[in-house]
Amino acid sequence: MLRIVLVDDETSIREGLAKIISKENAGFIVAGICSNGQEALKFIESTDEDVDVVITDIRMPLVDGLELIKQLKSVQPDIRCIIMSGFTDFEYARQALRYSAVDYLLKPINKKQLFKLLYELEGEKEACLGKEQRYRSGVLLSYLKSSTSLCSKLPELSLQLPYFAVHVLRSRDIDALHARLNLAVLDWAGSSDIVDTGDGTLALISYFSQEPRVELVKKLLAQLRPALVSVGFVHAGSSRVYQQAAQLSEAYSEALRACDYGLYDYSTWSCWHYDDLPQPEPDITDWFIRTRELLGEQMQILNTSQINTDLEKLFGEVKQVKASRQSIILLCRLIFDTALAELPEWRSFYDTAVEEQLREQMLTCLAFEELKGLFFSFFLKGLEEIRANRLQLADRSVETVKRWIRENYDQQAELSSLANMVYLTPSYLSKLFKQETGMTITDYLIEMRIKKAKHLLKTCSDLKIHEIGCEVGYPDPAYFNKLFKRVVGVTPSEYKKINPLNSSLSKE
Repeated sequence: MLRIVLVDDETSIREGLAKIISKENAGFIVAGICSNGQEALKFIESTDEDVDVVITDIRMPLVDGLELIKQLKSVQPDIRCIIMSGFTDFEYARQALRYSAVDYLLKPINKKQLFKLLYELEGEKEACLGKEQRYRSGVLLSYLKSSTSLCSKLPELSLQLPYFAVHVLRSRDIDALHARLNLAVLDWAGSSDIVDTGDGTLALISYFSQEPRVELVKKLLAQLRPALVSVGFVHAGSSRVYQQAAQLSEAYSEALRACDYGLYDYSTWSCWHYDDLPQPEPDITDWFIRTRELLGEQMQILNTSQINTDLEKLFGEVKQVKASRQSIILLCRLIFDTALAELPEWRSFYDTAVEEQLREQMLTCLAFEELKGLFFSFFLKGLEEIRANRLQLADRSVETVKRWIRENYDQQAELSSLANMVYLTPSYLSKLFKQETGMTITDYLIEMRIKKAKHLLKTCSDLKIHEIGCEVGYPDPAYFNKLFKRVVGVTPSEYKKINPLNSSLSKE
């Protein structure tokens, strides 16, 4: 839209121009018609609406076109000026261009040339407004998502009016919601900003000249509802009223919490105000800590049936208190972290890309049961895949550990390292190894070491007892002697005496 002021001392010219410009495009608004520069300056100074373009003749009484352009340049440099002149005024026109006039038009005015110039100016204005709006939206987004203490480090932000409230709206089709909301606020008499938060929501900031009552804030979204119902399911929430730009983040958090209440309201239009919600919201982290240990134990042995039962109970409590979406996502993150700690295979199953994809899907859910079902489906499927893989690899896992011990019997065998080697938890590996061999991993390691020690005692007469102990992983002679006697029944020295080199080895 361009707001245009026409200035010419000839009535027929200015009225004729006003007629053809208004007829060409509804976006070309002839805001004023003036007979000289002085009258134009007074009109522009007194009008409440911004003027975008002034089309002026050069030769006029009182204040001519050149002086008008010169004065406008000093007080309102954003106004674009177009000069109308005859052939004899060409030098004047060139001087006007030096005063920053956009262009000049020769009389009689060529409509095609005039409209081409006006459309170019309209495009420039839209591009400039778009750039300004993108910058303002970026600054607003920073304020909405930054803590109050950090707002002092952000670029200065001027509010349109002294008071404001934040409204958050969510729908499956955020682009359609954005388009409808843009149209809806055009019919609303108040001032506002719309910001795409990037988290599947739109933040609508409504401004007020006087502190509004809560009923007025609630009424605003009700007024917008008819324009938004065509989008489908819409969740909306409003904050309390604030005054300082640094309070935008607090207002946004309140509106987001109110919007999330729609997860438990299964109507197509859900609208809540922060003051209508129970306060405060429970700390999900504290809730989870109470169940983490038991849940972790069930994950270690992959008892998916019990895990499902425990999660059903946990999410049932979450539903009862109507937790926010962010709290639910945090709970899911805590459950994943537990799986990561208890299940070595989880890291390969659940990487950063998968996490982000799941989070984006959870942001589109408009019902608690839908959100819960999405998480359960993903998480339990992962556990089942790991469980099936473990069952398939159970025999091979034990054989892998046994082979490593046979080949590295002289090294320290940490249970956690052996478990990581076969992607099992330490406790599960211990149970599986005992089940498959009838021995603990420690007993198996001792058996391998003593077996090797017996071989060395029989075949290496040049090695001393303590050297053989070191060779098989027991550098402490006293401990080696004690352990050897406990397992074999005699000390290493006694065993060496009763087991001399066999005759074949002696002949060699």
